[in-house]
Amino acid sequence: MTVWRQSGLVWLGALIAAGMALLTQVLLARHFDTEVFGAISYAYAMAILISTFGFQGIGEVAIRHQGRLDPARCLRAAAALFTLGLIGALAWILTVGSPDTEPALLALFLPFAVVQIGLIAGMIAFQIDRNTIGIALWPVGFQSVRLAVVIGIVVAGGAALTVPLGWTIALVPMAIFGLRRLRRAGDWRTREDADPRVSITRSAFPFSATRLLEFAEIQMPIVLAMPLLGAAETGRIAASLAIIQGLLLLPIAIFQRLLRPRFHDWARDDPGRLRRSALIGTGSMLVIGAGLGLLARPFAPELLALLFGPEFAIAASFLDSILLLLPIWFASIAVNSTLVSRRLADLRLGTQVVGVAILVVTPLIMGPSLGPSGIIWGMVGSQCFLLVSGVTLLFFYQSKN
Repeated sequence: MTVWRQSGLVWLGALIAAGMALLTQVLLARHFDTEVFGAISYAYAMAILISTFGFQGIGEVAIRHQGRLDPARCLRAAAALFTLGLIGALAWILTVGSPDTEPALLALFLPFAVVQIGLIAGMIAFQIDRNTIGIALWPVGFQSVRLAVVIGIVVAGGAALTVPLGWTIALVPMAIFGLRRLRRAGDWRTREDADPRVSITRSAFPFSATRLLEFAEIQMPIVLAMPLLGAAETGRIAASLAIIQGLLLLPIAIFQRLLRPRFHDWARDDPGRLRRSALIGTGSMLVIGAGLGLLARPFAPELLALLFGPEFAIAASFLDSILLLLPIWFASIAVNSTLVSRRLADLRLGTQVVGVAILVVTPLIMGPSLGPSGIIWGMVGSQCFLLVSGVTLLFFYQSKN
């Protein structure tokens, strides 16, 4: 199967998963009012950020070494990173606050964050085995479970607290399967002295932090909107970003899921091919993102009202602005996904920190009086910086290695 056919299959799976995720958001938004929907979106974002930081970097190290690691060491490293992520989330909540979110809702999303580790493990297993069908269908599986739970809650008239509880219970079997599937993938060692001589935590941290910041690029506007603008505005912003996130699955599916193992191989064995692929991919995503953004912009108000309800149509200007940013965002994902060598992973982490700092500081400086405008400008500044820095690092790597 050629790379283009594989990309098409993975993108199709991503589109189906995105459709299910969007339908899940739509049902939640229509079942609850905007305040409750905003609170659920906020708690969900926090849980995803914690679980991503806890295990995604371990997965990247496993891909690089084809699973030739000691599982016990990986488990200890994952536990340490997960704990660090949890402490960071608690510090954010206590410092910035979340006045419109029930503490019980946040607490019930913590087990959901733990379950996410097994779902990440399943994707990593399919990437280690270069299993294109598994890479394509795994997101469809867990998104269908989330959707089924929400349908049950809507039919039964369940409360907001049943959302994280239902997701956690329903996803446990998939999480267990994902962990077992990862255990069978690659060539895992049973003795620490049989490992490659690599510090798992040290190697994993840049990838965990970077992937955390990548998720923060789309989840942080929701996290920022809660204390700055309130739950109702958070819900409207979450609805707009649900549509954007579905569009972003195109570069994510190709560059972060399908081609990720190849990028690790090329970074080690063929840097020139990696650079060529990065430049071609970045240019292609720039053009595709521009086309999708221009096609979607005229329908922003109708799309929000049709999917989420008339009360969400007020967020059309926010969605319209972010659609203009889509080509930059597409290209940024493409080029930064290729920076996987140890040196570039460290440098990329630095640029990601700056990018997310721009995203966070801009709306805080502009203040809540301007509404969502500060968040929009933060996103624009962040993505433009990440694209420029990603291309710069790619050329810097070629000139110095």
